[in-house]
Amino acid sequence: MANSSLRKASLQSMEAEIESLLKSLESLKDDASDESRKTLKALRGSAENALRHSRDLLGDAYTEVKTRTRETGLATRDYAQQHPWTTAGVAIGALGLLAAYLMCKRGD
Repeated sequence: MANSSLRKASLQSMEAEIESLLKSLESLKDDASDESRKTLKALRGSAENALRHSRDLLGDAYTEVKTRTRETGLATRDYAQQHPWTTAGVAIGALGLLAAYLMCKRGD
């Protein structure tokens, strides 16, 4: 739960940074003077920081998904090894459902 609230807070922070960036772009569009060049440099730095932050968040999310996928795969393998008949029954049932779906689809 703490991870999901941390992730939500990080995503909200990222959204706020992006909205701030969009507002800065709007003001830049309206003002095309020498002062806007200075603003453009600051805006570019802001955009680079936001991009770096976004990459960090995505990297963290990727790592978490990779870890959970690996854990789920190991748990599935362990369950299949401990309960082979149940696993075979579920697999045959899934194949039966797929075959029935394909036959019904073919009939349309």
